[in-house]
Amino acid sequence: MPITLVIDDDQSFEKICSSCIGRTTKMGEHQFFFAHSDQEALDFLQTKPDLDLAIVSVDGGPISGMDLFRKLTGYRLRVPRVALTAGKDLSVIRQAMNNGAADFLTKPVQSDDLLITVDKVFQDCQSRREAWSNEAQLSAIKRELDIAEDIQRQILPSVFPTREQLDISAHLTPAKRMSGDFYDTFDLPDGKIGLAVADVSGKGIPAAFFMAVARTLLRATAMTNLSPGACLYTVNNLLCQHQITSMFVSVFYCTLDTKTWKVTYSNGGHLPPYLVRGGGHNDVFPLEGGDGIVLGVKEDMAFEEGTCQLGHGDSLFFYTDGVTEAFDKERNQFSEERLIEYLLKNRKLSAHAIAENLFAYVDDFRKGAEQNDDFTSLMIKRSEA
Repeated sequence: MPITLVIDDDQSFEKICSSCIGRTTKMGEHQFFFAHSDQEALDFLQTKPDLDLAIVSVDGGPISGMDLFRKLTGYRLRVPRVALTAGKDLSVIRQAMNNGAADFLTKPVQSDDLLITVDKVFQDCQSRREAWSNEAQLSAIKRELDIAEDIQRQILPSVFPTREQLDISAHLTPAKRMSGDFYDTFDLPDGKIGLAVADVSGKGIPAAFFMAVARTLLRATAMTNLSPGACLYTVNNLLCQHQITSMFVSVFYCTLDTKTWKVTYSNGGHLPPYLVRGGGHNDVFPLEGGDGIVLGVKEDMAFEEGTCQLGHGDSLFFYTDGVTEAFDKERNQFSEERLIEYLLKNRKLSAHAIAENLFAYVDDFRKGAEQNDDFTSLMIKRSEA
């Protein structure tokens, strides 16, 4: 419903406006209020904040035209203005438009023309208000996403457990702003190190929320010193009890004892890591055994365990399918074969160099194609001697 203030001392124009009070158009029922001088207008503007637009005389006399609104003090009024003139001097109209008028009326004005102009300006005003509101809402959402993205980045470890002869590094780049992948490394109460890589179903914000839940449960459970198989069994039951529909997570979790260099692991439906042999060997092969299903689907499922030994110069490379299932623009897949070739070629490098350089290598392979999945790599490496 347009509420219009007419700032003019012309009684004949006021009668035209008064005849339109209560008339209904596509913009609703019209209301008009009147001010015959600058002071009356300022008093009204100070006390009527829900005004929709103003029709302002720009012919001089007791009305200051567009300059009137500069006399407002204490707040800024966003009200569209229609310039009203009794003459046909284009320079006056042009000046009014330059000073912020949204449209103009030239006397004598017919009631239908008046309502058409008011409707048009009111509709434009409503569209701008909606645009401002949408822009403000989008800015607020963007700020919240920035905060959430920063929190997620901070909860992933950037400082890794330290031991003699051990090198650990990881890299994660989400496909969207937030990731459903996660990696984790932490010291366990018995002196061992816990290591995990996981991939939540889906991408984006829902996967990121589920990722935070799964990671928290996994780390908290691991700190009770359960073996990897028992840890995944417990976490799986906890996730199932949450009953989060259509969400699940694949997890590879292992413990490393750096006194014996024994790795004990359990695989919850995840891609097995690659064991990269050092010491002059030329072997790269996935860890077998320790099988189990993805977490969050069915309670009381058994998770087997497997073991391997890290010799001098050996490495374990953990990853998610965003590495091997990256595509170029011709839909060629990066593949397990290219990953194995990369690991063999670069096995002498540090864990940090292998994890970081791989993303650049895969990104170069894509040749500008969009990253279609979250990318995560984790590397642990025992020194040569």
